[in-house]
Parts: sequence; structure tokens; C-alpha cells
Amino acid sequence: MRTTLIRPFFWWMLSLAPAALFSQQKECVIVEWSHHFGGSAQDQANEIRQTQDGGFIVAGYSRSANQDVTQNHGGADFWVLKLDSLGVLQWQKSLGGSGDDIATAVVEATNGDFLIAGGTTSNDGQVSGNHGQEDVWVVRLDASGNLQSAKCFGGTKNERTEALNITPGGGFILAGYSQSSNGDLTSNNGDFDYWILKLDAAANIEWQKNFGGTLSDWGFDIAPTPDGGYIATGSTFSNDGNVSANQGFYDYWAVKLQANGDLQWEKNFGGAGEERAYAIDVRQDGTTVIGGTSISGSGDVSGNNGSYDFWAIGLDATGTMLWSHNYGGSQEDRAFGMKGLSAGGYLLAGMSVSSNGNISQNHGSKDAWLLRLDDTGNLVWEKNFGGTLDDRFYDIRPLNGGGFVAAGFSTSTDFDLGGNYGAQDVWVIKLAPDSLILSLGTDTLLCAGEMTLLDVPDDNFTYLWQDGSMDTSFTVTTAGQYWLEVDRAGCKARDTIEVAYVSETPVDLGPDTVLCEGQSLVLNPGIPGAQYLWDDGTSGQTITVTSPGEHWIALSKDGCEYLDTIAVGFIFVDLELGPDTLLCDGQTLWLDVTTTNAGYLWSDQSDAANFQITGPGEYWVKVGQSGCQKTDTISVDYQLRPDSMLAHYTYICENEALWLDATQPSPATYLWDNSTTSPRLRIVQPGTYSVEVTLRGCPFIDEITVRPCENCLYIPNAFSPNADGINDEFQAYPACEIYNFRMKIFNRWGGLVFQSDDPETGWDGNGNPLAPVEACWPGGPGLSRDELDCD
Repeated sequence: MRTTLIRPFFWWMLSLAPAALFSQQKECVIVEWSHHFGGSAQDQANEIRQTQDGGFIVAGYSRSANQDVTQNHGGADFWVLKLDSLGVLQWQKSLGGSGDDIATAVVEATNGDFLIAGGTTSNDGQVSGNHGQEDVWVVRLDASGNLQSAKCFGGTKNERTEALNITPGGGFILAGYSQSSNGDLTSNNGDFDYWILKLDAAANIEWQKNFGGTLSDWGFDIAPTPDGGYIATGSTFSNDGNVSANQGFYDYWAVKLQANGDLQWEKNFGGAGEERAYAIDVRQDGTTVIGGTSISGSGDVSGNNGSYDFWAIGLDATGTMLWSHNYGGSQEDRAFGMKGLSAGGYLLAGMSVSSNGNISQNHGSKDAWLLRLDDTGNLVWEKNFGGTLDDRFYDIRPLNGGGFVAAGFSTSTDFDLGGNYGAQDVWVIKLAPDSLILSLGTDTLLCAGEMTLLDVPDDNFTYLWQDGSMDTSFTVTTAGQYWLEVDRAGCKARDTIEVAYVSETPVDLGPDTVLCEGQSLVLNPGIPGAQYLWDDGTSGQTITVTSPGEHWIALSKDGCEYLDTIAVGFIFVDLELGPDTLLCDGQTLWLDVTTTNAGYLWSDQSDAANFQITGPGEYWVKVGQSGCQKTDTISVDYQLRPDSMLAHYTYICENEALWLDATQPSPATYLWDNSTTSPRLRIVQPGTYSVEVTLRGCPFIDEITVRPCENCLYIPNAFSPNADGINDEFQAYPACEIYNFRMKIFNRWGGLVFQSDDPETGWDGNGNPLAPVEACWPGGPGLSRDELDCD
């Protein structure tokens, strides 16, 4: 018996999980890596998404043709970059023609292809089918960046898309603006309208809708809604057509569409100044948050910090405004990107010139500015990134596994930027999660003798345990309350755990043991209320051991787990008499069961290691070894030689035929000396003949001497019926085939005492009683009584 705790050294790792936080600060949002890409001209990222392989796809534009940019078709090209999870460039593609081609959005299709959308003024190079001026341009690349297809959508004036999302079923929804009323468009309300396109998986138009009034209406983002429809946002200067209740200059404009694109409702939000909406996020309950920029201080805008502010509003599923918050300082602050967080709250990103108000720092000129909001728009934290020149975020994404990634452009070479190739570079930055969340686990109950090791393997942390120690780990050996506070460059978190102990539940399967072959052992820990797991996967309280090996039990009770093991051996006595067998007449069989350090007892009570069998029967032996005993039995059958196969001799007459018959009553095979295999042999001349009769595998040989006869019928002149087995019957012996035979025996007075028509049938002396007297007999082939003379 070897009893062991399943968890002799219990580890609780600190991990991402809900816990009581010491603080949730912007200091936690550190730069994990920052990369710039481009050439000597202007290069910009407009959207970034995490890819299925854990890397990133970036879409924007490039005017360069050097450094990271290998080609330029003229003007601005679509520029698409594929990065790995560390931000290392894997491949890049420039797409377009001699005009300006601006990519604004990108998605990864379910098959791994990438769809990139934006606007193009080209009609050469890789662009064909431009309807006039600027068209929406949608490009499909495979996973390696190879061009698969490209399509233009629009009319003779200006169209561009700013947003692209995948829809259920594998299609795509696009939102932007249009000025045309021909080509792919059927109408226009005045100047620029919102333009919504629904494409199938092959990028063919399923439906398109334009919305707006007589002035400019700019669509910038769109999101699916829980009811299967969509909600688009942007800004409107109109106050007619589809637009109602404009509050001044440009307003946020929310347009709710049904699944087929029909208008369900629309709402304006803003004040007397300018509001530009660039991003939208929709929750599963229909709650919608719109983010962008505001310069108003009236209407729906509750205040203004000086110039342009970040502005976020929350709506319910019907478009009713739930809350409104603006963020910024006394100078220009503009939000361009926004995303909801799965844990609740939102990220709002853009650029800031301010260094006051809600902004705690500015590196110089324009910084990228990132805000974390709660579910109702309250500011949780804010942080700026960049260098001393112009640096901006145009998109922000929360990442699977925690942290954030942002993309835009940079012109700086200091602080968060490691360099710049020229005028303006694509900038991608990976940020750590916005808090350290520690989990020492739930309050726990340990088993007697257990230890709990609390360990935080991070070289960037400093530690403070409840006892004042500052080691990276702490071992708990007694009950009590324990807490840990960690600090990473001002980012702190604390968690507490309560540890208690329970008494040990003994488990004992007994000592290792040895059984005899055929025996079994029932293992039963006998602990009521416990849960069991045996080595064979069963979970009952007992198991029955019938084979050798090591067997263990994992027992759980009161939250504790215990293990005990027992080794069970078996003694196997080497005994095998073999299969039941058959001996032939005259054969013997020796059985030998010799085994080391063994005793023997045979069925005749003899005790030798071997035994001779000379006849049929059932024989058994018992062999004892090391306290174990085994018995085996063998059944021996015996094939006796047949009583008769052939007569000792017989006669054959000249020109006669004789059948020798060795037929046996049981199945047999036959082989005569002339190779005949039938049970009877026809002969026509005297001689010695032999036959081998095989019964159940036992061969027996007999032979007969056939003598020539002068007389075809031999009749003895006396017999002695005294039951001594010698000459007990009076019988005729034909030496040839007899075709007509009759024998009659009379007494001296003529009385018939025996008769037979078969020469093989003899008289045993029984019949009518006779006194000792001479008798005469008529017999012979074809003889009559009148031909006999009896005196």
C-alpha cells in the first residue's frame, strides 16, 4: 500500500480572470511593439484587422515607390500590408492605376482571401470599368496577396466607400457616399448621398440604396443589427429628403435599414456647430454607440472643451439617445476609430493637439490619442502615443488574447516611433491590455499535508505579499488569508485568497499480495460518501482483480483527492496434460508433468512426476507449487483389435470365385495387398491374402490362406457341442460358391432335428433330444434323401 496525495504540491498561477483590482490605469497600456512602413512619400493606414493566423492585415494608400513599397502605378495606390503577430512585414501589395486609388477598408473572408475597398480615379493599370471621376473599387486578394479580381461600382461622378463588413451568408455590406444618379446608381438627392451596397460572396451587387438630402451627406461606417438589418452612420448637412431635424451645420446622422436596405428610421444628433461621425458599434441588445468629432456646445452636445472634441453618443435600438459625452482639451482633438470591447465598454481613437482638459500629456504637435470608455461613455482612462510631430490613429482593434492594435500614420522619429522614411509612414502599434488582472483562484480548501505555491513568472513585475516579502512566489502551508500586489511600471493589481484545510481521509488497499491462478481479490477502500476512480476507468466502490498488475484508486472526498496503489501477483502452475487422445491396441502413453519445487497426485494416488497409461479411461493429476494447486484431466480412449477380420483359411475350387470380406461394423478404411480399398476382395485362385483395416487411425493387419479344394464342400464327420469353444458346431464348409444348399439332420428313427439353407449356419447339438447314438445325415449340394443310405 502506497498512499499519496494527488496534489502534493498545488500551484495557483496568476491568470487573466475577474478579480478585485487595485487600480485600472493607463500605465498598464504599454507599447509592446511599434513599427512604421512606407517610403519617402506619403503613406497612410486607414484600417487594420487581426487575421485568422494571429497576424494583421492593413489597408491604406501609398504614394511611395521605395523602401517597403516596391511599386507605384501613379498618384496614390491601394497599399495592403500583411504582418505577422509581432508586426513583422510578411508581404505588401500596391494596387491601382495612374490616378489616385485610396483603400479605406479591409476584411478577411472565411476562405482566407482579403477584400479591400475604397475609391479610385484610375481607369488603367489594374483598374478597369471606371464609370467616371471616382468610383468605389473593390479588390480581392488571396492569402498570399495575389490579385484575384477587381471591380468598379458607381456612376459618372464621384463615389467612394469608407466601410466594409462581412454579412451572414458570406456576402459584404459597404457604406460610403455617392454623387451620381446613373451607372450602378438609380437616383441622387442632390449633392453627396449616403451610398449603401450589398454584395454577394463574389462581389456582385445584390442591392444598393442611396439616402440623403439636397446638400452633402457622407456615410462613413455601417454595422449589422441583431434584427438582421443594418445601421449606418456619418454626417449630414441636409435638412430635407431622407434627412429630418438638422440642428445646424453637419450633424451625426444614424440611418437604420431593414435587411433588404429599405429605410426603417433615421435620426440626427448634434448642435449648432460641426459634428462628423466616423465609427459605429452595435451590441447584441441593439445598443448602438457612435464615435466621431464635435465642435458644438449646444443641442445634443453637452459641452465643448475649446475646439474640436472627441464625441461619443449611445442610442437604444430605436435610435433614442441614451447618453452623450465629449472628450478633449482646448485645441483640436478628432476621433476617427471606435470599437466595442467584449468585456464591456469602448475604445475611441484618433488624434489630439491638446495637452489639457481630459488630455494628460502631449509629445508635441499632433499625438495619437486613445480613450477607454465604460458602457455609458464615462472616461476610464486616456493615453497619448507618438512623437514630436504629426502622428494619428485611424483605426483601433481589441485583440483575441488581450491587448489592442492601432493603425494610422506617423511623421515622428522619437518617443514611440523608431524612425521615418520620409514625409508620412504607415504606423502600426501593439499595446498591452489596459489592466493587470490577478487571480489567485477562488477561496480554496486544501487537504492535509498540501502546499499551495503562488507564482507570477514575469520579470517586469515587482511584488508585495501580505507578510511584506517581495519574492516572485509564496508558499502557503497554513490556513489563512493571503494577498499579492504586483506593480509593472506604475500599473498595479491586487488579489486575495482565503486558504483553509480539511482533515485527511485515509485510503488503504492493503499490502501487495500474490494470488493463485483462478483466484480473485476484491479491492474496497470502504470510505462512504467518496468518489472513486480506478485504474480501469470504473467509478464504483469496489473492483475485482483477476489478473496480475498494479492497481490504483483515486479517491475524492471533501474536495481532497488521495491515491493508493497495490501490486497483485499471480502464481501460475505449469500444468498441461494435453488434449484428450486415442491409443491403439497395444500402445501406451507416458504423461510427464515435472515442475520445479512441485508435488504430484495422480488419479491412482501415485505421486511421481510421470504416469504410464496402458488402457482407456479418464486420468487426472494435481500439481502443488508454492501453496497453489492446479488440476488437469485427460480422457484416453482405446481402440481394440477387431475380434475377426478374415477367417484363418478357406478353400477355393477350380474355376470358382470367392469373396474375402473384412467389413467392420464401425467406420473403417481398408487396404488389401493388391491396393484394393473396398472392404471385400474377390479372388479366383488359391494363395495368401492380407488386408489392413484402419479404425479411428489405428491400423490392424490380418491375412488368410486360401487353399485349393478337391471337393467343393467339406463336411466334418464329428463335432463335440460341449461349449469349450472348439468344434462346438456341426457345419459345412464350402470351398466355392454354393448356389443351392440345404442340410437336414435326422435321428436314427428318421426324425428331423435340424435343417439350414445357409452353409454358414451350423448345428450346436440342440433340438429334439437324442440319446448317444450314431446318426446319419443327408447333405450336399443337390442331394436328396433317397440318395443317402443310413445304416
